[in-house]
Amino acid sequence: MLTNEVKRDHSSAIRPQTRVVVTGIGIVTPLGHTLDELWQRLLHGPTGVGPITRFDSSRFSCRLAAEVESGYIPDSGEAYLHEVKRMARFVHFGIGAASAAFADAGFPRERIQAADGSGGLFVGVAMGGLGNIEDGVLLQEAKGPRKTTPYLIPSLIPNAATGMIGLLNGFRGPQYTVVGGCASGLQAMGQAMEAIRSGQLSWALAGGSEEVTTPITYSGFQAMGILTETEDPLATPRPFDRTRDGMVVGEGAGMLLLESLESARERGAPILAELTGYATSSVISKAFFSCGDETARCMRLVLDDAGLQPGDVGCILAHAGGLAGDAGEMKAVQEVFPDPGARPALTSTKGHIGYCFAGSGPLDVAAAILALRHQKIFPALNFREAEPELADLEIVAQPVDRTMQHCLINSFGLGGVNASLIVSAEPKGTGHA
Repeated sequence: MLTNEVKRDHSSAIRPQTRVVVTGIGIVTPLGHTLDELWQRLLHGPTGVGPITRFDSSRFSCRLAAEVESGYIPDSGEAYLHEVKRMARFVHFGIGAASAAFADAGFPRERIQAADGSGGLFVGVAMGGLGNIEDGVLLQEAKGPRKTTPYLIPSLIPNAATGMIGLLNGFRGPQYTVVGGCASGLQAMGQAMEAIRSGQLSWALAGGSEEVTTPITYSGFQAMGILTETEDPLATPRPFDRTRDGMVVGEGAGMLLLESLESARERGAPILAELTGYATSSVISKAFFSCGDETARCMRLVLDDAGLQPGDVGCILAHAGGLAGDAGEMKAVQEVFPDPGARPALTSTKGHIGYCFAGSGPLDVAAAILALRHQKIFPALNFREAEPELADLEIVAQPVDRTMQHCLINSFGLGGVNASLIVSAEPKGTGHA
């Protein structure tokens, strides 16, 4: 439990001076690439999980993935089409989501290209272009180094998505690539949020992108014992469920256009939601995996940062992916929200789109904004029953109407990284342009 002194110190250090709002959202997902497609399939299905199509998976214990359709290439114009085609797929997803976010916000191109340093790019990536690394190694071993393409390294470095988004849009301001495991995307959003709060920036494009549906990924995760061995794509993964047996690899990108409230109002922008709290912390009790105590501490920090009480939160989009660690997150919710009658409902996107790594957090933020807009919580797909000691939690199994103003999003990453963010309904008196 945090002491009052720690809470005061934390609040005085980062209590927002500038309010941060979301004015545009862009997504690339296994459920589609528009917000309406995402919302309808989160509510009613079908799942984005299916048999792997990228490689022969017969030698692996898990043969499922949540894939973006093969051949997806974003519209990048003729000038850089040659380069874009040779980039890793996580770069393609990031470019597509970024373009959609700028368009959704109606953000002026002259502001993107201004040299005044008022805007920033913040993109989370967990693993970069693993598929391109794997292909490059196999080609070199088979045919020698002379057959290695000069595009190999530029295509796969973790900041390739950030750099290409900047290049294609003529962006001249600061760009940041955040690498914090599966929390990377949410950390990127949090860092962008803090830069706007502090007055360093007036706008930022922030989110995450990932594509690691490759044999080496499955080999590594199979060795760790964290992939589902359920063969039915309609029955797995099972976030929160007592029969959960592992995760399904997903892929995709979510990018959000963030602005100061003043900037958004000045240009009459659509205001979709407000980011009101952010916290990140490190796990010290275990070397690589999140644990309940630190999860609880991170959620307390984000409530403190947002100036909210536990009863103010209507919904938690949990990190839960169908792994053993789901129980630790659920127990942390019981601890941070002790009143069973006032606890937020729990849900997860992992049953619909798999475990999208750096893309998961930003896609969860997009889903939370849709939930606030519709005042409805989508189900945690494939959930049936939790462990008995967790039965007093409300885990959403069917779409449910809910009056709410605030949603909390959790993302945790290998390396001991926790991140939590609170998204709130659009500020009163703003509305849409």
